[in-house]
Amino acid sequence: MFPLSFFGQNDLSQKQVLEDYTIFKEILLNGHPSLYEYTSKTEWDSIFGLFEQKDIKKTRTSNDLFRSISSIADNVKDGHLIIHHPKMDTVPPLFPLLLKIIDDKLYTDTDDFGIPVGTEITSIDGNQSNILIQEFMKYAPSDGYNLSKKYRQMEKEFGILYYYEYGEKESYTVKYTVNSSEVRTIEIVPKSFESIGSRYPNRNSHFAMYHGNTNRVEHFKSTLAQKWPFVYYIDSINSGVLTVNSFGLDPKEFKSRLVELFKEIKKKKVANLILDIRQNIGGYRINAINLFSFLTEKPFKQRIAESAVTDTLPKERYVIHSMSDYNEFFKTYFVSVDQEGGRWILTKDHAQAEMMPYKSPFKGKVYVLIGGNTFSAASAFALNAKNSQEITLIGNETGGGYYFHRAQYSALYELPNSKILVRMPFVHIDKYVLDKSVPKGSGILPDIEVEQTVEDLIDGIDSQLDYIVKHLNEKQKKHGNTLHDR
Repeated sequence: MFPLSFFGQNDLSQKQVLEDYTIFKEILLNGHPSLYEYTSKTEWDSIFGLFEQKDIKKTRTSNDLFRSISSIADNVKDGHLIIHHPKMDTVPPLFPLLLKIIDDKLYTDTDDFGIPVGTEITSIDGNQSNILIQEFMKYAPSDGYNLSKKYRQMEKEFGILYYYEYGEKESYTVKYTVNSSEVRTIEIVPKSFESIGSRYPNRNSHFAMYHGNTNRVEHFKSTLAQKWPFVYYIDSINSGVLTVNSFGLDPKEFKSRLVELFKEIKKKKVANLILDIRQNIGGYRINAINLFSFLTEKPFKQRIAESAVTDTLPKERYVIHSMSDYNEFFKTYFVSVDQEGGRWILTKDHAQAEMMPYKSPFKGKVYVLIGGNTFSAASAFALNAKNSQEITLIGNETGGGYYFHRAQYSALYELPNSKILVRMPFVHIDKYVLDKSVPKGSGILPDIEVEQTVEDLIDGIDSQLDYIVKHLNEKQKKHGNTLHDR
């Protein structure tokens, strides 16, 4: 539900605040591979100046600094640039309602505390819901101007984000509406992290009832919490649903499981394959490549260039974890590249040779379900699907960028006084795209956008999957049981 490391704060002197802030600023300025893509140098000067001349004076704790650094980092618009709150030994009691964001409003996602599921929450402690959403944006990084990833993260972490912004509370005054107009008020006491976590599988937006499972915990464990790919079938529409929640799995085992799953799918002779990557935040790129190889009959591409602005890690003494030695990575990765204009640009994709179709790919119609949690390597997969004329994307914009993202190599820094953690990517990746009319700053856009409605939330209906089921049912009525939509 929340990150596995939790958070506290300690008092800081102005000297300590300045030291930590300066380290963070120098890491950004000297290492980030595309700091000026969305925010100009003039704008950055103004952002830094505001903190240095004004905000630093009211920064007295690690929590204050965390809020400021999160706000500054949000201007990079990079989903891989992540600011982590300092760890702490115990988690305070938190705001306990589990919420869903629909049309920029907050709705309850469970029947708890006497508030029915699907009820609009209008304010908490006098803070209007739309203002809360805006304030929490800085804690949820995404690529470009994307909001869907921010919304999905805010839904998962609302209680801890409220704590970041407002601190620990003895109770919360919650206003909500019933029957579209009647406003009611309730006092809710905070609950332990464990208590909130135990209720997390009960969310209506996990769609247990839609899948005919009355045991919500069991449904959660076997679907959303299932890391390995799995398939089930909807015989009424002659379709298989392949769910791939993660690419962060052993590549050899992942490929082996795909081979077995596609053998099973082929044996079932389904006409349509619905591939669900809405919960896939990424992982190993090769897994995304291997999955797409089962869906295409042609060689494919993902990247046109990769670049970096430094051949050494800035402020390396503050790095507490990295995937490998950066100097070795740089020498290996950019070995044949000359520096041009302060940037090393690689135009050869190291993984291009892997991007070939599997010997017997799926030949039916493919639908791919995408959303805000679709990120990093999963967004790269979604872009491959978008570039294909034969695959249809359904759902919401992905959290990962369309034209480019920053990743490949990242390092985790710990600021010495506040203990704030900064995870920073060092490679800018330009992607292979066919449709160049997509606005800069977008994620991968669905071919057919389907939003979760409040009515479907209340009824526990998966709006996006249900759209495909209804679509295929209609086609089946027109064409009979030989439905083959390709």
